[in-house]
Order: sequence, then C-alpha cells, then structure tokens
Amino acid sequence: MIEESYVRLYSNDFVRMAMRADADGPDPAVSSRRIGEARTHAVVMDARKGEGHLAALAERLREEARRLAQPGRFEVDPETVGQQQDFLTSVADELERDQPQGPARPVWSIAPRAARA
Repeated sequence: MIEESYVRLYSNDFVRMAMRADADGPDPAVSSRRIGEARTHAVVMDARKGEGHLAALAERLREEARRLAQPGRFEVDPETVGQQQDFLTSVADELERDQPQGPARPVWSIAPRAARA
C-alpha cells in the first residue's frame, strides 16, 4: 500500500521548488539532492509498505504539473507556468528513469555489526 504521507512530502517539496524558482529555474544541485533523497526513501518505504512509492510520486508530480495550468489557479504569466510544469515533468521523468527492479531491500539494519554479514 502506497503511503500518502511519502508522496505528499516529496510532491509538496518539488512543487514549492518550482514555485519559488527564479528565471533560471530551481537550483540543479538542490533538486538533484532531493531526487536522490526521494529515491532512497522510496526503497525503505517499498520494503516496509509495499512496492510503487517512486511511481506514485512521479504520477503525483505529473498531476500537479497539470493543475498549474488550470485557469484562475495562480495569477502568473503563462511562461512562468510553463517553466514550472517543465520542471515538475522533468523531475517525474528522472524519478521514473532507472527505477530499481525486483524486490527492494532495506538500506539499514538494527542488527549488531558482527551479525550483519
């Protein structure tokens, strides 16, 4: 089962990045780091709650990109909305690229070091 709080956490962050970006777009270093964090967190969530968290996040970002274009939603110029949509779509594409195949494994363990081999 997909955990809504995971999807909401990262989708809100990426939407906020898109909304606050200047004319050059969001800082690539910050967005790349957050994409990496979302991927790592998705592995943990998939192991604990079931598969599909990364795909659900990508789908939510595409949905948010479509919402930006709704009439009357925000009082901004169409070019800015287009840039925001492009950013959210590119993040969704990046999340869908090179998704891990097969069952996810936890990235940490609570077992003592000697027992982890």
